[in-house]
Amino acid sequence: MKSLRYYLAFLSLFILLNFQNTHAQSAQQEAEEMLGLVNTLRANNGRSPVVLNVELNFAAFDHSYDMASNNYFSHTGLNGSTFSQRAISAGYTGSPRGENIAAGNSSVVNTFNQWVNSTGHLNNMLNSGVDEMGIGHAIFNGSTYTHYWTQVFGKGSGVLGIEDHEIAENISIYPNPVKDILHIRFENASRELFDIKLITTTGQIVYQQFVNTFDTDLTLNIGHLPTGIYFLYAQNKLLHKTIKY
Repeated sequence: MKSLRYYLAFLSLFILLNFQNTHAQSAQQEAEEMLGLVNTLRANNGRSPVVLNVELNFAAFDHSYDMASNNYFSHTGLNGSTFSQRAISAGYTGSPRGENIAAGNSSVVNTFNQWVNSTGHLNNMLNSGVDEMGIGHAIFNGSTYTHYWTQVFGKGSGVLGIEDHEIAENISIYPNPVKDILHIRFENASRELFDIKLITTTGQIVYQQFVNTFDTDLTLNIGHLPTGIYFLYAQNKLLHKTIKY
């Protein structure tokens, strides 16, 4: 009997962990899909792209979960909180700028279309003064709408300006923003191979090369890449955030 109880307890734990892992993967996929839709919309309207922010994701999901589990639909939390207060409480150090909420649709695309067809929500997605976004989707059977979505926008506190030149650990990277050619110069570096990567905001590697870093001037032709924000890594360490225009 004791072994059966241990088995059932282990099985319950396994199911719970598997559910949590599946949910986390699903949430990440939904966030990346929504990010792609929003950035396509922004690009088509002459806006710069936004990136996903972990704290804004937390704030968005917490509000969606609160609405779903307590069966209400409002920008104001049950505790009287505003979207800005919720973002800051989640640890966001930037400036919260706007929030969209939606309910009833299970898919990312249909929810996105809800917002596109509403002037106020559309304006939030096209706000030229934001560069970060969070998205949260909660499901609660028995609630009025079952599916509840929250989208939060903010202006990051560490966003690069338009300076022409930036130094990072004896590495010169210029210009920024960049249109076609990005220059990387390794200054006083040891003679070793460096793994250089350029990665999109959703984690896709769009450029990778091993280079000798002894007094090397490397040029990256990124004219073929779409407008957006890219992260430059060396030896899997983030060195620089590059704006492509």
